[in-house]
Amino acid sequence: MKQVLGCFLLMGLSFGILKAQNKQWVFFKDKGPETQVWLSNPSSFLSSKAISRRINHGVTVNVGDVPVSATYLEALQAGGIRVTGKSKWLNAAVVESSLTLAEIQAICPAVTGMQPVRSMTTAKQVGEMSSAQNRSSKHTAGGTFDYGAAFDQIDMMNLPCLHDKGYTGSGVLLAQFDSGFQDVDVISAFDSLRQAGRLVSYYDFVNQDSGVFDEDWHGLAVLSTIAGYLPTVYVGTAPFVSVALARTETVNSETHQEESNWLMAAEWADSMGADIIQSSLGYYQFDQGEVDYSYADMNGNTTIISKAADWAASRGILVCNSAGNEGGSAWRYIISPCDGDSVLCVGSVDLSGVVSGFSSVGPSSDFQVKPDVVAMGSSTSLVAFGGQVMNFSGTSFSSPQIAGMVACLMEAHPLRSNMDIIEAVRKSADRFGSPDSLYGYGLPDACRADSLLSILDAVDDMADELQAFESFIQVHPNPSNGQFQVEVPTHQRIKAVKIQIVGMDGSVIMAQPVESGNTLHQMKCEKLSAGTYILEIVLSGGQSATKKIVIR
Repeated sequence: MKQVLGCFLLMGLSFGILKAQNKQWVFFKDKGPETQVWLSNPSSFLSSKAISRRINHGVTVNVGDVPVSATYLEALQAGGIRVTGKSKWLNAAVVESSLTLAEIQAICPAVTGMQPVRSMTTAKQVGEMSSAQNRSSKHTAGGTFDYGAAFDQIDMMNLPCLHDKGYTGSGVLLAQFDSGFQDVDVISAFDSLRQAGRLVSYYDFVNQDSGVFDEDWHGLAVLSTIAGYLPTVYVGTAPFVSVALARTETVNSETHQEESNWLMAAEWADSMGADIIQSSLGYYQFDQGEVDYSYADMNGNTTIISKAADWAASRGILVCNSAGNEGGSAWRYIISPCDGDSVLCVGSVDLSGVVSGFSSVGPSSDFQVKPDVVAMGSSTSLVAFGGQVMNFSGTSFSSPQIAGMVACLMEAHPLRSNMDIIEAVRKSADRFGSPDSLYGYGLPDACRADSLLSILDAVDDMADELQAFESFIQVHPNPSNGQFQVEVPTHQRIKAVKIQIVGMDGSVIMAQPVESGNTLHQMKCEKLSAGTYILEIVLSGGQSATKKIVIR
C-alpha cells in the first residue's frame, strides 16, 4: 500500500527484485565534546529565522538542537563504517554496516545502542484510486484574486475574505515533504515563486542530492494547491508563501527508511527557520521484510514519524498532514503522523461538504479527535504534470489547502504560536461543538479563525499595556511614615477607578476613589502598623495594577 496520499492510478504492475540494505541507526550517549561550543553560539547551527521563531514562541535552544557530534561521526568513518544520515533530535546516525553493537562500540565507545532502519525496495503499483476529470472553472466576481479553477475549494473555507485583507502567506516559510516535485523548476504556475526568490531551498533525502525536480509529480500537484499562481487560471491558498521542498518518499516502495528521511527533513526545515511543515505522506503498512504498525501504534508516541512531527511542533513549527486514504479499506483509520497530538490532521470532503468515502477516520488509538478538520479533497482542482489544470482526489490535496490557510493566518498574526493557530482553526470549524470521527471539528472558516486570533492579540496587547501602565505608577516616598503620594498615569484604554491599601493576607484596609483627570493622589495612612502592604490600583475593566509599599 503506497502512502503517498493522492489518488493516482498507473495502469498495470511492475516488478523488481528485493534489494537488502543493511542500514542501522546507531545512538550516542551525548552530543560530544563540542556541545558547549555549539550552545554558546546557536547561530552557527540555526538560521536567524529559526532563532527568531523560537524567541517568538518562547522556545529555548537546548542540547536537542545541537548537531550530532562530528567527533563521533569521524570515529565511525575512520573505523570503516559508512555514515549515510544523522539526526540531532534522535542523537543518532544512519550507518551501513554488518558489525555487531559490541564491534561498533569498540570503534566508537560513545555508541549506546543500535536499531535497524529496515530498508528494502520493491517496485509495485502506485496509488489506490483515480478521479481525474476536467471540471468547469468557476471564477470570483471580484476581490483580490481571480482564482480560476481553484475558486470552489478556496471559497469553501472562506479564504478569499483573508486574501482580501492582504494576507497571502507572504513572509511565511513552508516546508513541503513529498515524493518529488517534477518540473516545478519550469512550469509557469510557479514562475512567480521562482522569480521572486520564494523557492528558498530543496533537497532529495532519498538520493542525497538536489534532484527533486526530476522525480515524481505528486509533490508538484500538492504544491500547486498552496503556491500555484496563474491569475484567471489557477491561484492557490497561499500564493505568495515561501517554500522549501524535500523529497523524502519513493513511489516504488514503503519502508521505515522513508520515516527516517522525514525526520531528517524536519530537522533540516527547523534549522532554516520553517514556520510550517506540510506533508501528504503517511505510514502504517510496509513492504515485505518490514514491520507493519497496528492501530494501537496510532497513539502519537510510538512511530518514528509521529515523534519527529511532535519534536518539530515543540520547536514552534506547525505540522499539517493528510489523514490518509484508508476510509474505504479494512484499516479505515488515520495513519501516522496524523496521530500526533500536536499535528493538524486533515481529512477530505466533496464540494457539498460531505465526507469523502476514502478519507481516513478517527479517533487516534488514544482517543484524540482525528482528523482535526477537513477541506475539499474529492475532485480537487490542481496543477498536474505538464502544467495542466486537472482534478484529482485524495487527502493529499485537502491537507495543503489547510496549510495554505495556516500560512495566511501566520502572516496576519506573526506572534501567535503554532498551537494558538491550530486551536483557532479548530474553533472556526462548523462542527466544533460536536466533533466526530469522520469530520473532526469540521470545515474551518478562515476569517473566523482570523477573528479568534485577533481576540488573542488584543488580550496580549492589553496585557502589554497593563504592564506598561503599572511600570509608570509612582509612589513617593516609599518607604514612608504613612503619608505618601501616588501618581497614577493617564491612558487611553486603561481607566483607574479606585486606590486600595491591601494587607499581606489579602484584606482591604482602606480605599479611596480616583478622581477623574487627577493623576496625583495623597494617601494618609498614619494609623497603619509598620510593615509591608500592597498598593492596588483597581481598573474599570476589573483588572488591577499593584505596587509594594513599606510603612515604617
